Amino acid sequence: MTTTVRALRFAEKDRVSVVDAALPEAGPGEIVLDVKAAGLCGSDLHYFHMTHDQMQNATQPRSPEMTPGHEIAGVVASIGPGVTHPRVGDRVAIQHYSGCGTCETCRKGWDVHCENARVYSLNRPGGCQDQLIVTAKDAVVLPDSVSFASGAFLACGATTAYQAIQRSEVRPGGTVLVIGAGPVGLAVLTWARALGLHAIATDPSPQRREFASKIGFTDVYDSNNFDISTLRTERADVVIETSGNIHGRRAALEGVRTWGTVVFVGLGPGFDVDPVPDLIMRQVTLRGMFVFSIPLMMEAVREVEKHSVDLDPIITRISNIEDGPEAFADFANGSVGKTVIGWA
Repeated sequence: MTTTVRALRFAEKDRVSVVDAALPEAGPGEIVLDVKAAGLCGSDLHYFHMTHDQMQNATQPRSPEMTPGHEIAGVVASIGPGVTHPRVGDRVAIQHYSGCGTCETCRKGWDVHCENARVYSLNRPGGCQDQLIVTAKDAVVLPDSVSFASGAFLACGATTAYQAIQRSEVRPGGTVLVIGAGPVGLAVLTWARALGLHAIATDPSPQRREFASKIGFTDVYDSNNFDISTLRTERADVVIETSGNIHGRRAALEGVRTWGTVVFVGLGPGFDVDPVPDLIMRQVTLRGMFVFSIPLMMEAVREVEKHSVDLDPIITRISNIEDGPEAFADFANGSVGKTVIGWA
C-alpha cells in the first residue's frame, strides 16, 4: 500500500518544483516520519545548478527523481515490524548516512564510512517531502527544548561543528579561529561560546559578517588581509577551516600557533603544504573530519540541552513546501544563515 505526499524535486537546472510522490508503508526496521523541518545545505546547491544528465554523471551520482534535503527532523508517525526505538510520537532528527548496520565501522556508529551506506537525498529520498520512510536506527530523539529547525541543523552542520571542536582537543579558555562564517562556521562560534572558548572568525562577505554581528558574534573580521597578530599576542590555539577553498586553508595554517591544531571541515579542491615550515618547525597538527558518528550526534543533542546552546538565531528562513522553489532560489542567490523547509 502506498500513499501520496508532496515533495520537492530538481525540475531542471536552477529550479525545483513541488510534485506528488509515492510513499510506501514502513517495512521491517523502518519508521514513517512526519517531516517537520528539512534544512538546505551547500551540497544541495551542487545539484541545483546541474542538469539532469549532469546529476546522473556527477562524482556522487543521483537521480533527479530523488527528493533533496538530508538535514531532517520530525515526529514518528508509525513504525514497521520489529521497531522498538524510537516510539510513535517521538521527536527525532535523522543521521543522513544510513549504513548496513553490521560491518565494523557501522558497529562503531560510523555509518558515514560504511561501504554500502545509503544517503538520504542522494540514493534514497530526502526530507523535503511531507512524510518519509526512515531506517529506525538512524533516528536520534530530540528533547522538547530543541526546535525542529535546530534538530534538522543538528542532523548535519551543527553536529559537524561540534565534532570539529571535539577533534581539535582545544582546552577550556582556548582561542579558536574559524575560517568562514556560513552556517557551519556560525555553529562553531555558537558551540565555542557555550563551551567557554574564545572564538573569532573571518569571512570575505560583508553580508555574512553583518549577519554574524546581528546575532551576537562581533569578532568576525574581513578575511582579506586579516592578520591575527593585530588582535592577539599569539596566534590561535585551534583553527577550524569551514570554507573549503585554497585561500581559507592557507589562512588556517597562517593563523595557528606553534603546537596548535588545524581542523579541515570544508569540502573543496586544492591545497599545498610544505611540511618543514608549515608543520615540522612549528609542531602543528592537521586533522581532517567528515560528518560524524551516530553516538556523537546523540552527544551533541545532549550537550545542546545541557548548555542551552541556541542554534535558532542562525536559521533565517523557514518556508513551507509550497514556497520551496522560492526558498531554493533565494538560497542559491547567497542568502545568509540557514534556510529550512518547515511544516507547522
